[in-house]
Amino acid sequence: MAYYAPRLRLEGRMDEVLSRLIPKQETDRDQADWRVQRLMQFVGEHLDSVDWKLDKACRELKLGITGPHAARLFKRSTGMGIREYAKRKRLAIAADRLIETDLPIKVIAMEFGYRQPFDFARRFKAQYRVSPTEFRKRSA
Repeated sequence: MAYYAPRLRLEGRMDEVLSRLIPKQETDRDQADWRVQRLMQFVGEHLDSVDWKLDKACRELKLGITGPHAARLFKRSTGMGIREYAKRKRLAIAADRLIETDLPIKVIAMEFGYRQPFDFARRFKAQYRVSPTEFRKRSA
């Protein structure tokens, strides 16, 4: 009697085949999603303030974790720190305001918690590679 090696026929990429064979187990990252989502929502609601404390936010949102733990979960889930996320979100909305309104730049800066228009302009330029004035001109 002759032995014949079994023939395999793969359907899809190897990672797809393995994902069908091995059930996904819930990880810390999956469990952290709701907390990270709540923190993102909190940041969106507090765009005008740059001086909130993460420990206080965790207590207010009843996340049941400390500020440092929340920071680690947030970074693991999003790839960036929560302060960096808040800064980028604030600047993205400020960029929309620069395009959509004729408000002076210093008014927009104050809306988003910057005490000095210079600080706003410096951070805006670091993210968008142009000053707020130049950004507004190019978008018109």
